[in-house]
This record gives sequence, structure tokens and C-alpha cells, in this order.
Amino acid sequence: MFCFSKSIDKRNLIYGVFDDENKLINTVETVREKGIEIFDCFTPFPVHHLDTAMGISRSKLSVAAFICGATGFGLGLLLQFYMMVFDWPMNIGGKPTSFRMLPSMVPVVFECTILCTAFGLAILFFIRNKMGHGVVPDILDLRQTDDKLLIAFDSDKLTKYNIEELNTILKEKGALEINKYSGKYAVKNK
Repeated sequence: MFCFSKSIDKRNLIYGVFDDENKLINTVETVREKGIEIFDCFTPFPVHHLDTAMGISRSKLSVAAFICGATGFGLGLLLQFYMMVFDWPMNIGGKPTSFRMLPSMVPVVFECTILCTAFGLAILFFIRNKMGHGVVPDILDLRQTDDKLLIAFDSDKLTKYNIEELNTILKEKGALEINKYSGKYAVKNK
């Protein structure tokens, strides 16, 4: 029910404009019950439970965070063990130069874990969201970045009956406007 495949510039979209997040969530739930596929929802701020209403599964971000953290943990241990046992063994404060010095490694290992997790997730965020340098943002309506909430549908995947039903649902649920998007400029639906 959620599309990541193409840019919006290559699609013909119909979108409804809302001013209240509860109206948007109710519309999403009603439209999904009718079996109409939602292209995406655009909001200027996080809307709690919108992902659940759209049927989006839980993010795998926690798995990525664990992998990045485990990598940092391992690198921190390996770095200190190599330096203190093989590269330049030193007797600092009578501490042994073997795995018995693990308690003294905790601060550096902790910092390496946090560092790798933070940088790893930041890099994965940009890769996953395709936010590289020079990427043009998907903006249907300039008000989506200010105070309006949008729900968009791919009109190429809708039949004429579905479009009429969709317009009725959007009006009943409190849409301020229903517009068509074909490229860069929004065309008001009459």
C-alpha cells in the first residue's frame, strides 16, 4: 500500500488537502477499507499512528542500530587490545596487558559503540531516504511544508468509479481541496 518506487514528477496524482491530522487519519482508514491504494501522505510534522493507519510495517532501524553498535563495540575492543597487548604493551598503574584489563576498556568501548551507531544510522538514513546531494524534494503543494496535510493517490491506478468514490470520500471526511498533479503545477479539481 506504500510506494517507494518512482519520483512524483513521473506520475499523475490526485491529492486531498487537510488541515487536521485526525481528519487525515480517518480518511486513510476509510480509503483503505474501500480497497483504494494510497500513494503517500505528506505532512509538515510527524503524525502519530499515521503509519499504522496506512499499513506500513515497523521500521528495521533498530536492527541496523544493533549491527552498527555491535560493530563499534567489536572495533573498540579490538583497537584497545591490539594497542595494549601487541603494538605497544605498557604497564599503566599495574594493570595487566591481557583480557584481564577489560574493565579499563569500558569507556573507550562505550564511546566507539555510540560513535559507530550514530554515524552508521546517519549514513543509512540518507541512503534509505535517497537524500543525496542535488536531490529535488517531492512537493505536491507548497503548503505541505507549512500547515497542510496531503493524501495522494495515483490516478493511473484508479478506475473512473474509484475516482468518483474517492472524491466523495475526501469531501465527506473534510478535505479542504481536491487537486490533480501532473508534473510541476497543481490543477484544481472542479
